[in-house]
Amino acid sequence: MLSNDSNDKAAARDKFLIPVLAAYYFLHYCTLGIIYPYFGFYFKQSGYTGTEIGIFLSILPIVSFTCTSLWADIFTRVKRRRLFMVTGIIVSSFALVPIYFINNKPLTAVLLAVFALSRTGILPVIDSFASSLNDRIPYGRMRIFGSAGFIVTSVATGFFFDSFGAGAFILLYTVFSLLSAVPALLADYDTGIFKPRGRDEKKLSPQLKIFFAGVTIYLSSYAFLSNFFNIKVAEAGFGQTYAGYMWTTGVLAEMFFMYNQERVLKAMRVEYIMIFSMLLGGVRYFATAVTDSLFLLFFFSAFHGFAYGTFHISIMKFFRTKLPEGLRLRAQTIYSGVGYGLGTVAGSFVSGLVFDHMGLKPVFFTAFFFCVAGASVIYWYMGIEEKNGSKQG
Repeated sequence: MLSNDSNDKAAARDKFLIPVLAAYYFLHYCTLGIIYPYFGFYFKQSGYTGTEIGIFLSILPIVSFTCTSLWADIFTRVKRRRLFMVTGIIVSSFALVPIYFINNKPLTAVLLAVFALSRTGILPVIDSFASSLNDRIPYGRMRIFGSAGFIVTSVATGFFFDSFGAGAFILLYTVFSLLSAVPALLADYDTGIFKPRGRDEKKLSPQLKIFFAGVTIYLSSYAFLSNFFNIKVAEAGFGQTYAGYMWTTGVLAEMFFMYNQERVLKAMRVEYIMIFSMLLGGVRYFATAVTDSLFLLFFFSAFHGFAYGTFHISIMKFFRTKLPEGLRLRAQTIYSGVGYGLGTVAGSFVSGLVFDHMGLKPVFFTAFFFCVAGASVIYWYMGIEEKNGSKQG
């Protein structure tokens, strides 16, 4: 009887959490739809060079790389996790506001660090939470609300940028970021997945270190896209509203895959899906380098959506099915902190240098080679795993 009561309570809690987490995904990715495509363009409009854009935008992933795991460890140990989460959201919501009013580069660097530090562990926690509910609702179908949020703001920000200038960028981010505090406040974080873990439970095997190296190499290519794609659109002769529509095209493709994730995930080994998505992303970068056609830029934007959707969902399944529970939050923070952190640092720095010294087209050719290199490392990881499996057999 007690067991049935516990199961009923867990089911009721999960039923409540699903719309709460979906709402958080929608609002959080609304903020990403503002930041991810437009931050580099915002700095260019403010008079920054390509190298300076790379340096300033690398502050965000540097903080992510160095602090995400620490943020998550503190989160699992504090008693008032809800307060900890909401405080981070509120601080990050207002951290960018002074940048618009004060054109001071050292202060901008400090504010970017505060912004990144206050929010760096939020999404890994939410992703771990959502993935744990996969038996009740597929992770991709919950995460699709985030894609919808990205569409809303990537289009709206392009329109507001063209119509009202740079101030709209800061205002839109602040509003949507504050709204995301509401579902974060409603969630219950007192679950077993956030139980504090000892060092031995969180230790990575040598094979997993190779795996994350491949992931990091690939994710570094995202910085090339986020920092310079909108500049590519402008140099091709189109306004930022068109750039917003192109980002939307990619996200619609991503949403289509996420809704149908189970069919693809059952079709082949999860590591092969990762490799496929990496190479698909490389095709998008190569095409972006060689064409200024509006139609082709739209068409290949869909490639990025499929590439991102397949890669992210396959990563989440990899964590959920191939790692012990004690290692999953650790893996999630590494994916965010090292992959999106260290990878983006390298990508931002390299892309800025390439842009300043070689021009825009080589930026996307370089991103293509990063995709191929990342896929090669994952294939190497698969070979090591198969050899270890045969030895154990």
